[in-house]
Amino acid sequence: MEEPLVSVVIPVFNRAHTLRRAIESVLTQDIASWELIVVDDGSTDGSLDIPDSFGDARIRPVRHETNRGAAAARNTGVEASRGRYIAFLDSDDEWLPGKLRAQIDALERGPDAPQALCTGFILHREETGRCMKRWPKPEGTWFETILDGCYVSPGSTLMVRRDCFAAVGPLDETLPRLEDWDWLLRCMERFTFDCLPVLGAVVHVGRPARSGPVAVAIGRLEGLHADRVLRVAGPEGLRRFRASLAIEQAVAAVHEDAHAKALSHIGRAFSWSPTRTARFLARCAVRAF
Repeated sequence: MEEPLVSVVIPVFNRAHTLRRAIESVLTQDIASWELIVVDDGSTDGSLDIPDSFGDARIRPVRHETNRGAAAARNTGVEASRGRYIAFLDSDDEWLPGKLRAQIDALERGPDAPQALCTGFILHREETGRCMKRWPKPEGTWFETILDGCYVSPGSTLMVRRDCFAAVGPLDETLPRLEDWDWLLRCMERFTFDCLPVLGAVVHVGRPARSGPVAVAIGRLEGLHADRVLRVAGPEGLRRFRASLAIEQAVAAVHEDAHAKALSHIGRAFSWSPTRTARFLARCAVRAF
């Protein structure tokens, strides 16, 4: 088969009820030079059968015999891919028409083009039905901005040049959560990144992450990135990053009604960076009304 321009990777684990919607959103894109690699991560609900039901040779299923996690599934998809660019889509999300075309045009605009690129997105909270348009913008550099958290939704908006992905390396399969944040921090240290001011995806948010896996990931992220953040963003950047890690734990605790733990994490965040913590609390107040 002719080498595709874009390799799309969808990791899936027991999401037969949403996978068809995700695949259909790839089929509606206005470019045809793509391949879609659906990596089934040990599903038991019939997810594996859905890709072949479309009868499109560009759609290729790959299977893990056991569940290995989203990072491993994405890495398997990248290893099986052949495209010049790699794009990710979560199995419970969907792309909006024109997403691939807008990113390809931006990535191929010339020598000043970024090597990695996300888009805006619509955040749909399934619990409340509320939809919000998100247009991520940098505050300072993108590296400094991403210290606040992985707010660009790379699991469904990221497109990256293959050589960039190869240089940064695979996603960290030892991280039970936040592996996309880890990868972007590694990427942004070395390569240019941007986020297009277009709506490229609908991100459907369901059940929040449990505090246990979040705590494990937070501990590893601090160990993996403290030196990198200090080198790139200085002492203030490191304080900002550590405050963000504490805020991630606070959010997970709130969703489990562990409010005393959440307050403790917010207190640690404030001790690291009052400014970062105040911005977070201000956003929470706005969303509450």
